[in-house]
Amino acid sequence: MLLSPMTMTGDGMSNTSRRRFLKATGAAALTATVAGCSDSTSDADGSGGSEPTDAPTTTGESTDYQPDFDKYPYGIDETKVAEARKVMEEAGYGPDNKYELNWLQYQSPTWKEMANTIRARLEQAHIEMTINDANFSSLLETTKQGEHEAFTLGWVADYPRPRNFMQLVQPDNTIYGGETAANGARLYWKEDANSDPGVREFMTEQYERLVSNPGQSEDAIQTRKDAATNMEEGIWESAALIPVYHNLAQSFWYDRLDYNPPGAMDSSKQKTNNAVAGIDGKGRLSGISSTFNSLDPVASGNTASGAKVMDLFDAPTNYENGRTEITNLLITDYETNDDLSEYTLTFKEGVQFHGDYGEMTADDVVYSIRRLAESTNSTNQSFAISTLGIEHEVDENGAVKRATGVEAVDDYTVRLTLESPFPYALDVLTYGAFSVVPEGIVGDIEGYEGDMPYPEFSASNPVGTGPFTFVEWDSGNGGSYSADAFEDYHDGAPAIDGIDDTIISDDTARYNYFLNENADLAGIPTSKYDPSLHSSGETLPGGRKLGTYGPMENDKTVNSSSVSTIDTYYVGFNMTKVPKPVRKAMAYVINREQFVSDVFKGRGVGAFHLQPPQLFSDGQEGYNNHYQGE
Repeated sequence: MLLSPMTMTGDGMSNTSRRRFLKATGAAALTATVAGCSDSTSDADGSGGSEPTDAPTTTGESTDYQPDFDKYPYGIDETKVAEARKVMEEAGYGPDNKYELNWLQYQSPTWKEMANTIRARLEQAHIEMTINDANFSSLLETTKQGEHEAFTLGWVADYPRPRNFMQLVQPDNTIYGGETAANGARLYWKEDANSDPGVREFMTEQYERLVSNPGQSEDAIQTRKDAATNMEEGIWESAALIPVYHNLAQSFWYDRLDYNPPGAMDSSKQKTNNAVAGIDGKGRLSGISSTFNSLDPVASGNTASGAKVMDLFDAPTNYENGRTEITNLLITDYETNDDLSEYTLTFKEGVQFHGDYGEMTADDVVYSIRRLAESTNSTNQSFAISTLGIEHEVDENGAVKRATGVEAVDDYTVRLTLESPFPYALDVLTYGAFSVVPEGIVGDIEGYEGDMPYPEFSASNPVGTGPFTFVEWDSGNGGSYSADAFEDYHDGAPAIDGIDDTIISDDTARYNYFLNENADLAGIPTSKYDPSLHSSGETLPGGRKLGTYGPMENDKTVNSSSVSTIDTYYVGFNMTKVPKPVRKAMAYVINREQFVSDVFKGRGVGAFHLQPPQLFSDGQEGYNNHYQGE
């Protein structure tokens, strides 16, 4: 989702987001990386492949700073208030000189409980913490504008590689509002931030090592492993970001539902037609939805809207049912050039849009990607511009003027030209933001007047090629959402007749709705979850563990699925505002084992690294050995 755009010049293009990546050579090495991209645990940011020819390994080690840690430095599953107080007093703080810290978090009773515990501990270390919460869109906007100090967010893998996580802390990628389209963590790790400049330079150099050695030689693989691990220690040194936990995602359903639960990429990558094979006694799936903002793929802003986009639309590729293996969805084949800076995609013939919009062609694909990159309605522009790096032109204000790197070769072939070699394009093309819509359906990019007004398309008449067609959406808490099965779906009609969701925001109300069997499938809020009622059974491919939960208050026992998702939830800081001693004090008082056990009720594991265990060098064992010092 967020890769580091860096300014560089070349080719005479007016383009402020060309990245400062070293140009890779060695076509076979890069091609092997794409070919093996479904193997998410083979090495640090690499993949399997047969006898590739490698690019020269880039060491990138020139900064004076080098990390020197035996293990995680702020205490492993300990509450070290005395150390927090000491670091603050050494910085000149005390009873008469307290630091006032503003904490901003997502609206969540669970996180509020954790924040209150942290606040009580920090009070003993001369820090007065004010807790504020916001909905997801407000949280993102506030932190994007830099109007924050401490904040909480989570990162779910867009593609299962260390690079996807480590770009969050590449310093240039954390600075919003500049000439480059930043999309990392909202750390504002500027040159004049409250941090050692040598650590900042070190993080930049290590990220370049990570992305500039894509080959499969032992040297290249080890270089990537070392670079990612070094960046983890740079995070420890700076305390710019404090990993808290990796999530255990759970879903629950009644016996009447024939359900295939999602894998480690989570339900946000799951299509209902792949997950639901039938429901005894009825034809429509009843569910619960959070509030959401839009049904336009390029403006989808949260998990709830993303789930609707997954069902109404199709992207070129897919993580089928949330598993880490990439499958073709709208494409049938692809080719690349030697350095993976150009992808030629062949699309299926005969794919039909909903309604009377007819067959999907390459022109529809080009229009859809242009909207993602160019439209003022797009809130997901970074997918195309920063992550994938499609070549583009900008205007005098730095706004994307035209995505020049997407073109139709013929009726069913599209060519993507990227600013730099990128081996994970097929992963990125799974994003719902790349979903295909009919050419010219709205007039929000140059050259199109639009078949309908934008508000109609985004709220009451979304048209795609997905397995379900839109029926209605009554927005807001207490509202509803419905979609019908698309009988002409190119991958076969869904097994159910449709989907009916009730929009409920309150956790207790959501739980009671499921308890009353009004929903076939739901999550159970942490505040209502009782670990003693859960039992585990069979393990499915992809690490999904089936089980049961109950009996609940209605005397029913439901089915369950648990999977360790590829994610990390963290506390971050605006480094231009929050001094390093305050950040370190926070790190000292976060007791992960206690929070996961008592606050999150065991639904996760403590996080000592930004990379989840599935992606860390040498997997779970390497993860543990590094932070434990073994």
